[in-house]
Amino acid sequence: MEQQTPGDRYHVVCRECTLERLFSAVGDATRLERDHASETGHRVTVGRIR
Repeated sequence: MEQQTPGDRYHVVCRECTLERLFSAVGDATRLERDHASETGHRVTVGRIR
């Protein structure tokens, strides 16, 4: 896993509903990904934006 650098943003997108959010901390992004997928069974992706 690459190190987080200042200014990185993490884009969370659900492939099956309208969920889409932007985070500055990878932990917050992965938490939303994990929780949403667990609650809904949806496929969620997290991408880093530099």
